[in-house]
Amino acid sequence: MLDNLIEFFARTHLVVLHFPIALLIVAAVIEFYRALSPKIRRDGTAGPYHPGPTGTTLFVFGFLACAYTVITGLVFGFDDGERVDLHRILGIATGVLVLLTAIALLMARKPTPGASGRAYLILLTLTAIATGLTGHFGGDLTHGKGFITRPLAQAFGSATEATTQPAIVYTPQDFNISQNAFDTFNASILPILENACVECHGPDEAEDDIRLDTLAYVLDPAADMIKRDVPDHSELIYRIDLPAGDPDIMPPDDHADPLSTEQIELVRAWVHSLAAD
Repeated sequence: MLDNLIEFFARTHLVVLHFPIALLIVAAVIEFYRALSPKIRRDGTAGPYHPGPTGTTLFVFGFLACAYTVITGLVFGFDDGERVDLHRILGIATGVLVLLTAIALLMARKPTPGASGRAYLILLTLTAIATGLTGHFGGDLTHGKGFITRPLAQAFGSATEATTQPAIVYTPQDFNISQNAFDTFNASILPILENACVECHGPDEAEDDIRLDTLAYVLDPAADMIKRDVPDHSELIYRIDLPAGDPDIMPPDDHADPLSTEQIELVRAWVHSLAAD
């Protein structure tokens, strides 16, 4: 039961993470305007910059949301290996920045803030930038690299140019597998993956940075979907063989029907055939 509660706690990361992004960025914009508005109005009588109540309130809630998000993110990504390293590092760095910003805020609220007011403003700006970058790389993890920028690439032609590149022609020798395993993948396994998996793990969207639309991606050691030395420990087999309703089953219940027993056994037999090659 404790493991289930921890897993639930960790998964709330995906819900709460939007709050610190919005709160901290808006707080930075408000405080920046507050600091610059006397100069914009050319008000020579304006005193030194002090954090305002609105920006401070937003930052406090953003600080609490950021702390919660960092903790749940560390728990959520504990077993995910190298794929989350950059996102994890940026998340920790953002947590440190927001803590330093909170200290600077306490100092800046003194009657004569002096340099501490400017330090708070600089740290708040850096925190907002770091939060946005961390969220961006988190989006790449869940939706695939370039998820946000892909429409821009398509609009300006770079994606189109990429698609015109000649396709790489692979042979069984490229993967150190038999001709039979190579042909079985193309004839029987790939259609199953295209029907059940490629919508979320293909060229247009690659959740968790995993693609299953070609043999090269399926056998990619970085994805770690196939363990040729211990086939039954392969992540691909584990995910498709989970009982219906399990939160980790692939494809998810709300995306497609689970694979049939025949399809699962076909995939299992193919993965086992790789161990013999």
